[in-house]
Amino acid sequence: MKRLLLSIPLMALLAACAAEEPQVVTESEVQSSNVKQPVKPVSPAVDPPVEERRITPAVLSIPKLDLEAPIKEFGLDKEGNMEVPDNGKDVAWFERGFQPGERGNAVLAGHVDDEKQPAVFYELKELEPGDEIHLQDENGERLTFVVMEKVAYQKDDAPLRNIFGPSKKPRLNLITCTGYFDREIRNYVERLVVYTELVEEKKDS
Repeated sequence: MKRLLLSIPLMALLAACAAEEPQVVTESEVQSSNVKQPVKPVSPAVDPPVEERRITPAVLSIPKLDLEAPIKEFGLDKEGNMEVPDNGKDVAWFERGFQPGERGNAVLAGHVDDEKQPAVFYELKELEPGDEIHLQDENGERLTFVVMEKVAYQKDDAPLRNIFGPSKKPRLNLITCTGYFDREIRNYVERLVVYTELVEEKKDS
């Protein structure tokens, strides 16, 4: 059984931000990116499957955002922090946590910008309850998740157990940075978490 590393510092686990100083963001854009209160959850279209259908994710697809991106497995660095991609196009799966499709909170993280350019999760804040997220493994097996809610937390004040911990249902949480960029600490002040839940694929009749 994999260990859930809930004792790792939050800033390290949610460090999916730009390594370089980002492009200038207007005040209106900052306000639109902040989600101060959880969006009201919606129920998935169908009940989650009883049997687990875990996969090793290789590709992330979000139709609403016209996004398709490769997923790479990431673990911990030498300091015991979660590793994240060194570029703006890859998505990190926290392989030391839960596997997509099994009961628990699987986690994907991506950068919001990269060297002053929009990165893979730049538009993640546009997702709303009911939007679909697809994961596919190297063999073509696909899982579909539906957005339940999105929440922006102060970077040191997010609930680790809710994001990375166990769950009775198969869930997938997507993480990136949001809010404004604090030049003093060279980091964003908030972390955006999009909570999703697995739904069954509709079978052709």
